[in-house]
Amino acid sequence: MKQSDIMEIDLRHYGLLGNNLTPQPRAETSRPSTERMLQTSKGLGADLASLFNKSPESGSGTDFTITALKDGEWDDEEYSSMMRSDDANQQTWLSPDASTSPPIYVHKLILQARWPHFNRLYNAQMAEFHTKKMHIPEPYTVVKAFLYYLYTDSIQPEDCGELNDVAGLLVMSNIYNIPHLRLLCINRLSKELDVEHACIIWHCAGTANEDWLRKRTAGFCLLHWGRIVRTQGFLKLPRQAMIELTQEIDTEGRVVGGEEFLDYLIGYKILTFIQGKN
Repeated sequence: MKQSDIMEIDLRHYGLLGNNLTPQPRAETSRPSTERMLQTSKGLGADLASLFNKSPESGSGTDFTITALKDGEWDDEEYSSMMRSDDANQQTWLSPDASTSPPIYVHKLILQARWPHFNRLYNAQMAEFHTKKMHIPEPYTVVKAFLYYLYTDSIQPEDCGELNDVAGLLVMSNIYNIPHLRLLCINRLSKELDVEHACIIWHCAGTANEDWLRKRTAGFCLLHWGRIVRTQGFLKLPRQAMIELTQEIDTEGRVVGGEEFLDYLIGYKILTFIQGKN
Protein backbone atom coordinates (compact mmCIF):
# COMPACT_ATOMS: atom_id res chain seq x y z
CA MET A 1 0.00 0.00 0.00
CA LYS A 2 1.28 3.42 -0.92
CA GLN A 3 1.48 6.15 1.69
CA SER A 4 -0.64 8.32 -0.59
CA ASP A 5 -3.47 5.76 -0.31
CA ILE A 6 -3.77 6.24 3.46
CA MET A 7 -6.60 8.54 4.53
CA GLU A 8 -6.32 10.28 7.87
CA ILE A 9 -9.53 10.45 9.90
CA ASP A 10 -9.88 12.61 13.01
CA LEU A 11 -11.98 10.38 15.28
CA ARG A 12 -12.64 13.30 17.60
CA HIS A 13 -14.99 14.67 14.93
CA TYR A 14 -17.31 11.77 15.75
CA GLY A 15 -16.90 12.06 19.49
CA LEU A 16 -15.17 8.69 19.66
CA LEU A 17 -12.41 9.98 21.91
CA GLY A 18 -14.46 12.47 23.88
CA ASN A 19 -14.57 10.89 27.32
CA ASN A 20 -10.88 9.95 27.17
CA LEU A 21 -9.91 13.61 27.01
CA THR A 22 -10.71 14.09 30.67
CA PRO A 23 -7.65 13.37 32.80
CA GLN A 24 -8.22 10.60 35.32
CA PRO A 25 -6.87 10.94 38.87
CA ARG A 26 -3.86 8.77 39.58
CA ALA A 27 -4.55 5.76 41.75
CA GLU A 28 -3.10 5.65 45.24
CA THR A 29 0.03 3.48 45.09
CA SER A 30 1.21 3.63 48.70
CA ARG A 31 0.42 0.81 51.10
CA PRO A 32 -2.74 1.58 53.13
CA SER A 33 -2.18 2.02 56.82
CA THR A 34 -3.86 -0.42 59.18
CA GLU A 35 -4.51 2.40 61.63
CA ARG A 36 -5.89 4.98 59.22
CA MET A 37 -7.11 4.66 55.65
CA LEU A 38 -6.27 7.74 53.60
CA GLN A 39 -9.06 8.82 51.24
CA THR A 40 -7.66 9.47 47.76
CA SER A 41 -8.66 12.68 46.00
CA LYS A 42 -11.24 12.41 43.21
CA GLY A 43 -9.73 15.39 41.44
CA LEU A 44 -10.10 19.16 41.48
CA GLY A 45 -13.43 19.01 39.63
CA ALA A 46 -15.02 16.89 42.35
CA ASP A 47 -13.80 19.29 45.01
CA LEU A 48 -15.15 22.32 43.15
CA ALA A 49 -18.47 20.54 42.59
CA SER A 50 -19.03 20.52 46.34
CA LEU A 51 -19.29 24.33 46.17
CA PHE A 52 -21.57 24.45 43.11
CA ASN A 53 -25.02 26.02 43.49
CA LYS A 54 -24.66 26.75 47.19
CA SER A 55 -26.03 30.03 48.47
CA PRO A 56 -23.50 32.65 49.60
CA GLU A 57 -24.93 32.41 53.12
CA SER A 58 -23.67 28.82 53.35
CA GLY A 59 -20.07 30.02 53.14
CA SER A 60 -19.53 28.59 49.65
CA GLY A 61 -18.11 31.86 48.33
CA THR A 62 -20.52 32.01 45.38
CA ASP A 63 -20.74 35.55 44.04
CA PHE A 64 -22.79 35.31 40.84
CA THR A 65 -26.36 34.25 40.03
CA ILE A 66 -27.69 32.69 36.81
CA THR A 67 -31.31 31.97 35.92
CA ALA A 68 -32.84 30.01 33.05
CA LEU A 69 -36.24 29.04 31.67
CA LYS A 70 -38.47 27.67 34.39
CA ASP A 71 -38.78 23.88 34.65
CA GLY A 72 -36.82 23.30 31.42
CA GLU A 73 -39.81 22.32 29.30
CA TRP A 74 -38.69 21.12 25.87
CA ASP A 75 -42.02 21.89 24.25
CA ASP A 76 -42.17 25.43 25.56
CA GLU A 77 -42.93 27.89 22.73
CA GLU A 78 -40.23 30.29 23.92
CA TYR A 79 -37.68 27.49 23.91
CA SER A 80 -38.74 26.29 20.43
CA SER A 81 -38.32 29.84 19.17
CA MET A 82 -34.89 30.06 20.81
CA MET A 83 -33.81 26.78 19.18
CA ARG A 84 -34.39 28.31 15.74
CA SER A 85 -32.01 31.19 16.48
CA ASP A 86 -28.30 30.94 15.75
CA ASP A 87 -27.22 34.24 17.30
CA ALA A 88 -25.58 33.70 20.69
CA ASN A 89 -26.11 37.32 21.63
CA GLN A 90 -29.85 37.01 20.98
CA GLN A 91 -30.04 33.74 22.91
CA THR A 92 -28.06 34.57 26.01
CA TRP A 93 -28.65 38.05 27.25
CA LEU A 94 -32.44 38.35 27.29
CA SER A 95 -34.14 39.77 30.35
CA PRO A 96 -35.85 37.32 32.72
CA ASP A 97 -39.63 37.25 32.97
CA ALA A 98 -42.36 35.20 34.65
CA SER A 99 -40.91 31.97 33.24
CA THR A 100 -37.62 32.45 35.08
CA SER A 101 -36.19 29.47 36.95
CA PRO A 102 -34.83 29.44 40.49
CA PRO A 103 -31.35 31.01 40.77
CA ILE A 104 -28.20 28.97 40.28
CA TYR A 105 -25.33 30.17 42.49
CA VAL A 106 -21.87 30.08 40.91
CA HIS A 107 -18.38 31.60 41.20
CA LYS A 108 -17.59 34.22 38.57
CA LEU A 109 -13.89 33.30 38.77
CA ILE A 110 -14.64 29.77 37.54
CA LEU A 111 -16.91 31.09 34.78
CA GLN A 112 -14.20 33.53 33.66
CA ALA A 113 -11.58 30.79 33.56
CA ARG A 114 -13.72 28.14 31.89
CA TRP A 115 -16.19 30.03 29.69
CA PRO A 116 -14.54 32.35 27.12
CA HIS A 117 -17.84 33.96 26.17
CA PHE A 118 -18.52 34.92 29.79
CA ASN A 119 -14.97 36.19 30.15
CA ARG A 120 -15.36 38.52 27.17
CA LEU A 121 -18.70 39.74 28.47
CA TYR A 122 -17.33 40.39 31.94
CA ASN A 123 -14.21 42.17 30.72
CA ALA A 124 -16.42 44.45 28.62
CA GLN A 125 -18.24 45.36 31.88
CA MET A 126 -21.70 44.80 30.46
CA ALA A 127 -24.81 44.96 32.64
CA GLU A 128 -24.06 41.55 34.14
CA PHE A 129 -20.77 42.88 35.47
CA HIS A 130 -22.62 45.37 37.65
CA THR A 131 -25.68 43.31 38.60
CA LYS A 132 -23.78 40.03 39.10
CA LYS A 133 -26.75 38.30 37.51
CA MET A 134 -27.40 36.66 34.14
CA HIS A 135 -30.41 35.08 32.45
CA ILE A 136 -29.93 32.32 29.85
CA PRO A 137 -33.17 31.51 27.96
CA GLU A 138 -32.65 27.76 27.83
CA PRO A 139 -34.20 25.00 29.96
CA TYR A 140 -33.17 25.07 33.60
CA THR A 141 -31.84 21.50 33.61
CA VAL A 142 -29.66 22.18 30.54
CA VAL A 143 -28.21 25.39 31.97
CA LYS A 144 -27.54 23.72 35.31
CA ALA A 145 -25.79 20.81 33.56
CA PHE A 146 -23.73 23.28 31.52
CA LEU A 147 -22.58 25.18 34.59
CA TYR A 148 -21.82 21.92 36.39
CA TYR A 149 -19.66 20.90 33.42
CA LEU A 150 -17.68 24.12 33.83
CA TYR A 151 -16.91 23.01 37.39
CA THR A 152 -16.22 19.31 36.77
CA ASP A 153 -15.26 18.97 33.08
CA SER A 154 -17.66 16.03 32.94
CA ILE A 155 -21.11 15.07 31.61
CA GLN A 156 -21.03 11.47 32.80
CA PRO A 157 -24.43 9.92 33.72
CA GLU A 158 -23.79 10.65 37.40
CA ASP A 159 -23.30 14.33 36.50
CA CYS A 160 -25.90 14.71 33.70
CA GLY A 161 -28.34 11.82 33.68
CA GLU A 162 -30.88 12.83 31.02
CA LEU A 163 -30.04 12.49 27.33
CA ASN A 164 -32.37 15.43 26.62
CA ASP A 165 -30.04 17.60 28.68
CA VAL A 166 -26.97 16.24 26.90
CA ALA A 167 -28.62 17.12 23.57
CA GLY A 168 -29.19 20.63 24.90
CA LEU A 169 -25.54 20.81 25.95
CA LEU A 170 -24.55 19.94 22.39
CA VAL A 171 -26.42 23.03 21.20
CA MET A 172 -24.71 25.17 23.85
CA SER A 173 -21.29 23.81 22.89
CA ASN A 174 -21.97 25.03 19.36
CA ILE A 175 -23.26 28.42 20.46
CA TYR A 176 -20.29 29.14 22.71
CA ASN A 177 -17.67 27.21 20.71
CA ILE A 178 -16.53 24.79 23.42
CA PRO A 179 -14.86 21.90 21.52
CA HIS A 180 -14.29 19.63 24.53
CA LEU A 181 -17.94 19.81 25.58
CA ARG A 182 -18.94 19.07 21.98
CA LEU A 183 -16.82 15.91 21.94
CA LEU A 184 -18.26 14.68 25.22
CA CYS A 185 -21.82 15.27 24.01
CA ILE A 186 -21.35 13.50 20.67
CA ASN A 187 -19.68 10.60 22.45
CA ARG A 188 -22.57 10.05 24.87
CA LEU A 189 -25.38 10.73 22.41
CA SER A 190 -24.01 8.34 19.80
CA LYS A 191 -23.40 5.59 22.35
CA GLU A 192 -26.65 5.92 24.31
CA LEU A 193 -29.00 6.70 21.41
CA ASP A 194 -32.41 5.14 22.06
CA VAL A 195 -35.98 5.32 20.80
CA GLU A 196 -37.30 7.66 23.51
CA HIS A 197 -34.68 10.38 22.97
CA ALA A 198 -33.87 9.93 19.27
CA CYS A 199 -36.05 12.79 17.97
CA ILE A 200 -34.67 15.34 20.43
CA ILE A 201 -31.10 14.23 19.65
CA TRP A 202 -31.80 14.49 15.91
CA HIS A 203 -33.29 17.95 16.30
CA CYS A 204 -30.47 19.28 18.49
CA ALA A 205 -27.82 17.76 16.22
CA GLY A 206 -29.31 19.74 13.35
CA THR A 207 -29.42 22.91 15.42
CA ALA A 208 -25.76 22.42 16.37
CA ASN A 209 -24.77 21.70 12.73
CA GLU A 210 -23.53 18.21 13.62
CA ASP A 211 -24.25 16.49 10.30
CA TRP A 212 -22.73 13.12 11.20
CA LEU A 213 -24.80 12.74 14.37
CA ARG A 214 -27.92 14.05 12.63
CA LYS A 215 -27.64 11.50 9.81
CA ARG A 216 -26.90 8.67 12.20
CA THR A 217 -29.88 9.56 14.36
CA ALA A 218 -32.13 10.00 11.32
CA GLY A 219 -31.27 6.48 10.19
CA PHE A 220 -32.06 5.19 13.67
CA CYS A 221 -35.42 7.01 13.65
CA LEU A 222 -36.40 5.56 10.27
CA LEU A 223 -35.36 2.06 11.35
CA HIS A 224 -37.62 2.27 14.42
CA TRP A 225 -40.24 4.56 12.88
CA GLY A 226 -43.30 2.83 14.33
CA ARG A 227 -42.10 3.35 17.88
CA ILE A 228 -40.46 6.72 17.21
CA VAL A 229 -43.71 8.45 16.18
CA ARG A 230 -45.31 7.35 19.46
CA THR A 231 -42.68 8.94 21.72
CA GLN A 232 -43.04 12.22 23.59
CA GLY A 233 -39.87 13.41 21.87
CA PHE A 234 -41.53 13.19 18.47
CA LEU A 235 -44.75 14.84 19.66
CA LYS A 236 -42.79 17.75 21.14
CA LEU A 237 -40.88 18.52 17.94
CA PRO A 238 -41.77 21.81 16.24
CA ARG A 239 -44.04 21.27 13.24
CA GLN A 240 -41.32 22.15 10.72
CA ALA A 241 -38.92 19.70 12.37
CA MET A 242 -41.50 16.92 12.04
CA ILE A 243 -41.74 17.60 8.32
CA GLU A 244 -37.95 17.61 7.95
CA LEU A 245 -37.65 14.31 9.82
CA THR A 246 -40.16 12.59 7.53
CA GLN A 247 -38.16 13.82 4.54
CA GLU A 248 -34.98 12.13 5.79
CA ILE A 249 -36.15 8.90 4.17
CA ASP A 250 -34.94 7.98 0.68
CA THR A 251 -37.26 9.08 -2.15
CA GLU A 252 -37.92 5.44 -3.03
CA GLY A 253 -38.31 4.32 0.58
CA ARG A 254 -41.49 2.86 2.04
CA VAL A 255 -42.75 1.79 5.44
CA VAL A 256 -43.36 -1.96 5.86
CA GLY A 257 -44.88 -3.94 8.70
CA GLY A 258 -42.93 -6.21 11.01
CA GLU A 259 -43.90 -9.50 9.32
CA GLU A 260 -43.45 -8.11 5.82
CA PHE A 261 -40.04 -6.75 6.73
CA LEU A 262 -39.03 -10.11 8.22
CA ASP A 263 -40.05 -11.92 5.03
CA TYR A 264 -38.10 -9.41 2.97
CA LEU A 265 -35.03 -9.75 5.19
CA ILE A 266 -35.05 -13.57 4.99
CA GLY A 267 -35.47 -13.46 1.22
CA TYR A 268 -32.64 -10.97 0.89
CA LYS A 269 -30.28 -13.12 2.97
CA ILE A 270 -31.13 -16.24 0.91
CA LEU A 271 -30.55 -14.36 -2.34
CA THR A 272 -27.22 -13.01 -1.06
CA PHE A 273 -26.17 -16.52 -0.01
CA ILE A 274 -27.02 -17.98 -3.45
CA GLN A 275 -25.19 -15.19 -5.25
CA GLY A 276 -22.19 -15.77 -3.05
CA LYS A 277 -22.15 -19.47 -3.97
CA ASN A 278 -22.21 -18.58 -7.66
